[in-house]
Amino acid sequence: MANFIKIIFFLIIVAGIGIYFLSQSPKIFQGSPQEKVSAPSQTFVSPAPTSYTSPSLSPAPQAISDYLIPSGFSRGQLSPYFEKINISASYAYSHFNPSEIKLSSNLSDNEKVNITGWQIKTNNGEIIIPQAINVYEPSGLFPQQDIVLSGNNYVNIYLSVNPINKNFRLNNCIGYLQNDYVFSPSLPQNCPTPSRSEISYLSGQCQSYILSLWGCKVPDKDSDSFYVSIGGSSEEEVECRAFLDTIDQNGCFRKHRFDSDFLSNEWRLWIREHILDSQHDRVLLFDKQGLLVDEYTY
Repeated sequence: MANFIKIIFFLIIVAGIGIYFLSQSPKIFQGSPQEKVSAPSQTFVSPAPTSYTSPSLSPAPQAISDYLIPSGFSRGQLSPYFEKINISASYAYSHFNPSEIKLSSNLSDNEKVNITGWQIKTNNGEIIIPQAINVYEPSGLFPQQDIVLSGNNYVNIYLSVNPINKNFRLNNCIGYLQNDYVFSPSLPQNCPTPSRSEISYLSGQCQSYILSLWGCKVPDKDSDSFYVSIGGSSEEEVECRAFLDTIDQNGCFRKHRFDSDFLSNEWRLWIREHILDSQHDRVLLFDKQGLLVDEYTY
């Protein structure tokens, strides 16, 4: 009987504890406001869009200081070639020379920039940089192609008439063209002169005459007294005439085309557009994407 009473008493205690916990369960499971755990948010966050730079707003190198950015332009309007291709000078027409715009490149090793199709704008108009002949052959039939600059190259753009209607890169033989055409300004007269060893087999008089042909001059076969005087059939005269006949652009090109220094780092272009103000102007250079490459004022 005593055991039965103990069991009844134990069950009453257990039931009381159960009732207590049931009455306190909302507080236990809810917890205090600071301890309340929020359900995971179901908000969907879309992935960041793929980065895309508009060709018209290609960022310029961050190294460019703000004060170097021309007035009226933002950093985002600068070309990647800003400070790499420069307008080094610009001259309006004078009595001695045509209007001219000079460009120069400052590129690192193995870096090349195609400038054909770039635009030059002034307060009076605009021009597009054309193609040119890279290696000008005497025949003049070599096709024009895009102008690709590297290292420290120069481009002289003359706003005038081109006597041969061709733009070209200078080379060591191109000065001979000045004998047949009037270029303004004149072409460089730095054609290679024959070495003494090359002409040592000729008569002394013939050698002296050859050495007197400075620059890119050619013998005047019609009126030059010496050339007329060697019209005979002696071996000396025949040899002298034969050598003199090689002194022209054709002969120079055949001998020196593959010299390591044959090509100049200067290009010359002619565009018959008068876009420069005779007194003051602002010259802007833009790449093919319409981004600013450089500014020049005078």
